[in-house]
Amino acid sequence: MRVGIAGAGFTARTHIEAYREMDVEIAAISSPSGPGETIEEFDLDAEAYADVAAMCEREEVDFLDVCTPTHTHLPIVRTAVDSGLDVFLEKPIAESLAGARELAALVDDADATCMVGHVVRFMPAYRRARALAIGSPGVARARRLSPFPNWGSNGWFADPEKSGGIFVDLAIHDLDYLRWCWGPVDRVFARTSGEAESAHGFATLRFENGAAGYVEASWAQPSSRPLTSELELAGNDGLVEFSSADDEPYVRWTEDGSTVERPLAKDGYRRELEHFVSRLESGSEPAVDPEEAVESLRLALAARRSAERGEPVSPTEVGR
Repeated sequence: MRVGIAGAGFTARTHIEAYREMDVEIAAISSPSGPGETIEEFDLDAEAYADVAAMCEREEVDFLDVCTPTHTHLPIVRTAVDSGLDVFLEKPIAESLAGARELAALVDDADATCMVGHVVRFMPAYRRARALAIGSPGVARARRLSPFPNWGSNGWFADPEKSGGIFVDLAIHDLDYLRWCWGPVDRVFARTSGEAESAHGFATLRFENGAAGYVEASWAQPSSRPLTSELELAGNDGLVEFSSADDEPYVRWTEDGSTVERPLAKDGYRRELEHFVSRLESGSEPAVDPEEAVESLRLALAARRSAERGEPVSPTEVGR
């Protein structure tokens, strides 16, 4: 398999690290600011482009990996499918429901394979938590706390018209995961505090099966604090608890910093990319198709609308 990557920032670098451990050749990278630094950093034998369309036209690749700002997803996916390429697309699928629907229709009309990278579904601890038998769903709680992602070009994360804001960009990880675990959500009631770089959001969910959920997401953490996540799933037969703060079996501290050794060689990003490539090879559908990603975006947008209105919102209301 040969891949072309759109984007050369943090997410693209994460994917490059995964591809280097897989039987996938990185043929080219495109970035408006130029991907030369990224290509040099990883010592890649890849062509550099400033334009995605030129890369898709000139390079013989099997699929395009889209690691660009959310508001650019639709035109880039249009370019890819017009070039006859399959697509791996980072989450969220788009910044708006209209854009997401148009993107899904483009992929469907072109009969292309497209997977949206909801990576939490592929993280070992989260997959294990979903697989455990805890009886009938009762209460779920998920937290994701992070410093503001200041690596975004031109501050696009801070612009809700581009990133979608705290619920669409960050909380969607856990909203998607809980929807995957326990099914559709009937109502969501949300609150936010702070703006842009200090945004902090809370959402209470009522699932159609009667269970309740709580999701907290924050960009208001100090830069010295690493991304942390927590999960609780409670049923009438058991309780599952997980915290990323406990996921450090061995840490070596030196004058130059710390080194963490983890027992799992493959992280969620490599697992999801391996899954996508295997589905391309077998000709079968990937786990998270555009329609599935549209529904997770709808839930995140419902949470944002609830916070704006100060009242509960049904995801079915979004997009009417």
